[in-house]
Amino acid sequence: MSRPSRSTRREFLAACAASLAWPALASAAPARRRQRAPASDAPKVALVGGRVILGDGRELAAGVVEFEGERLVRVAEGSTASPGFSAVDVTGKIVTPGLIVGLSRLGLVEIGMEGATRDDSRKGDDPVRAAYEVAPAVHAGSSLIPVTAMDGFTSAITAPSGGLISGRSALIDLLPWDHRGIVTVPRVAMHGALGRTVKGSRAATLATLRRVLADARLYRANRRAYDRRQLRELAAHPADLDALGPVLDRTMPLVLRVQRASDILAAIDLARSERLRLVLAGCAQGWQVADELAAAKIPVLVQPSHNLPGSLDELGATMENAARLHAAGVEIGIAELGEAHNARNATQEAGIAVAHGLPWAVAMQALTSNLARIYGVDDRIGTLVRGKIANVAVWPADPLELGNWPEQVYVRGRELPMRSRQTLLRERYRNLGIRVVDHAGG
Repeated sequence: MSRPSRSTRREFLAACAASLAWPALASAAPARRRQRAPASDAPKVALVGGRVILGDGRELAAGVVEFEGERLVRVAEGSTASPGFSAVDVTGKIVTPGLIVGLSRLGLVEIGMEGATRDDSRKGDDPVRAAYEVAPAVHAGSSLIPVTAMDGFTSAITAPSGGLISGRSALIDLLPWDHRGIVTVPRVAMHGALGRTVKGSRAATLATLRRVLADARLYRANRRAYDRRQLRELAAHPADLDALGPVLDRTMPLVLRVQRASDILAAIDLARSERLRLVLAGCAQGWQVADELAAAKIPVLVQPSHNLPGSLDELGATMENAARLHAAGVEIGIAELGEAHNARNATQEAGIAVAHGLPWAVAMQALTSNLARIYGVDDRIGTLVRGKIANVAVWPADPLELGNWPEQVYVRGRELPMRSRQTLLRERYRNLGIRVVDHAGG
């Protein structure tokens, strides 16, 4: 069974209680930032002797992973560190690329019930919000960042929500309190949703999206005419139409939330006619049209535990969705879709997918290299390869087993203190001097 998500009320109370303990960690962060070594004196670390999961389906039974500063400089078989590197013995352990949170609101939402802590949406009734970008709003001091990082996640796609076109997501590295450096790619994807998004009609939704894309092309070709008011009324504000330029140029993927098979097929047709780089998220009925998704080469982000329909669009949801999509040839990523507080549960989601037929190696790729490739950031993260960012996790055993957590996590080559709001609260209330009376035994 999956770990239960916090209810909104429990989330609110926990966040309030945590405010008592969290400043202790926050106050230590600026000092760590000031002590960052210059590039010429960057630490040289070698993780030696562990089972190395490269992230692309390959592994080394016993290998060495070396990084200098923020970059991986050597990944090879063997058990000997290069001269000048500080060796860390990880024999008997598993070394993986830092896992990627595939679709979240990390850094945008702190307390769901408190609007002042939410920056995940542009408010208003306008369904087209393409110009909205979350990067300037990401809060590096969010207590959820170390909580997630301690479970082996070193990067995250944090995205807006709401409307037909929600806006642009950012890629962040999960370095607590790194206010200047936490956002590594400020505009990584455009996000939206199909279904009954516009006026309660899926037909109206699709028609509106097609018109918005057409008007974005029209506006690009006729900016001066628009400025002179010589162009007809457009479907959205010029800033929103302008923001769709990279989507039209196929340099930015369009990520659409969709569940029903008919909507998935409509999305496939849209991508084909508009020549879009499309990614679909959710796809509860994706397994029903898996062959068409594979033929169109459209990747899918899934949440494998999602098997109980929350609406008629999700009838037929199954824990075998990931395995069936993969068997048909669809590239998949695994995530707790749109989560902030429970984004780290994606390892459990991957384990559920494995229990229902997905190969273990593919499940690991769905948390690492597949996600990096889907979002076009595989030149920097997703695999343990020389030259990529040194995002690394060291595990005592199988990362997809519910009871296993990393023993150490490195983000951009920096060793994280395995400490978070949760660990501080645990230590604070571990021993309260309360005497427990065994009523059954007297």
